[in-house]
Amino acid sequence: MTQAVMTIIVILAILLSLHIFIIVWLLWQQHGKKSLVQTDHAYLVVYASQSGHAESWAKHTTEQLQLIHQHVTLKNIQKLTATDLTQYQRILWVVSTYGEGDAPDDAQHFVHKILSQPVDLSHLSFAILALGDKRYTNFCQFGQTIEKWLLQQQAQPLFSTVLVDQLNSRDLEQWLTGLEQLTATKLRALDNERENIELKFAHRQCLNVGSAGELIYKIQLVAEQELVWSSGDILEIQCENNITEIQQFLVTHQQDDFNDIDALKTLNLRILPNREHYSFAAWLEHFDRLPKREYSIASLPENGLIELVVRQQQTETGLGLGSGWLTIGLQHNQPIQAYMRNNPSFHLQHCPQPLILIGNGTGIAGLVAHLKQREQWGYGQNWLIFGERQQQFDHLYHAEIQYWQQHGFLQHVDYAFSRDQAEKIYVQDILKQQSTRLKQWIEQGAAVYVCGSLNGMAGGVDRVLKEILGDELVEQLKHEQRYQRDVY
Repeated sequence: MTQAVMTIIVILAILLSLHIFIIVWLLWQQHGKKSLVQTDHAYLVVYASQSGHAESWAKHTTEQLQLIHQHVTLKNIQKLTATDLTQYQRILWVVSTYGEGDAPDDAQHFVHKILSQPVDLSHLSFAILALGDKRYTNFCQFGQTIEKWLLQQQAQPLFSTVLVDQLNSRDLEQWLTGLEQLTATKLRALDNERENIELKFAHRQCLNVGSAGELIYKIQLVAEQELVWSSGDILEIQCENNITEIQQFLVTHQQDDFNDIDALKTLNLRILPNREHYSFAAWLEHFDRLPKREYSIASLPENGLIELVVRQQQTETGLGLGSGWLTIGLQHNQPIQAYMRNNPSFHLQHCPQPLILIGNGTGIAGLVAHLKQREQWGYGQNWLIFGERQQQFDHLYHAEIQYWQQHGFLQHVDYAFSRDQAEKIYVQDILKQQSTRLKQWIEQGAAVYVCGSLNGMAGGVDRVLKEILGDELVEQLKHEQRYQRDVY
């Protein structure tokens, strides 16, 4: 083969390679533009949820946008990456605040790895639905923290951040209104899709007669229809005024001969305000609906009833709205409006992994439900750490716990009765004392479930777990869903 022929072959090969490169580059450019167009008009819905409310509203928001042919991706904040923030141009945040302004457990990675870093988000538009409770000091703090950070990164709000107090329907309407203005489409509220169940009050029993603390009651409710739930799920009770309160209200406002049945039903479910500038007829239109109260369920469907554990709460005007109604106001067979709420963040894994249950006070409800479930599944490697005031008066569910011990479903039970000795002892102190066993159980794959008081107990347990296991391992347990909390 001559030199000239070789030169021609090399030139042709170079030209062919160049041609292939140009084709690949053009295809890549076309694909990149297509992807960019898709992302330009797409929504990313991010949720951070502790008890399931934020997740429910995030899913509902996603479904509503998909119904009007919007391209929407739903993502747990635990799986959110910095790339997501730079890739999308519209992000809707649905986030709850936990306790006194904390981020939910599943948001800890985001807080430590992303929220602490500067990112250029000048391309990004956002809206935030922040769920919270005004009874706590830092109302909707986590949602407002995200808003502040996004604005610092030059992101632009699609509409004002919506702050929601205890799932107030009027607050939530602002979120839907903002989305409707954004999409020029009417959207449906989540509450319209919820199934209301009617229960009847069957029985109540005081569990700590003689206690120095507030009285704790076991409340049993029954339903005519068949209900399904899992241990860890929540019952939302629609609070009502008791008959005495309504009669007193009518007498006070000179309406003691009032007998409009529909209006009386309205009074039953509404806040009874003292607004002298309204006429009585106008009051019926302006009453706000009484809030709901949430309670961990201490029973399983196989038990044939719904069992709650309720501590009486004292307020400036007497017993708390929910606790007073359930422990005093309800009459035998009186109907109750309620909602069963799925709480996946506190469900058990159906596997024989060791289980460490930690709690105090009325948190015993969630722990007892899990022990009933573990017994039903035949899993016996369980360890209970529980705290209350005094063993003599506050030994809640003592008979049931003793039964599980005798029948091999509780390997270890450690109590922290804080007032039974000169120096108070709490469940976190028990963890310190049993640090060797704790490490062994974690090494064996144990999961940790905490139920009870947010202030004091839950924070103390979290600190001690980090002291014994280290921050990195505790974060790993959360990521693997081996550290779950239902605290309030």
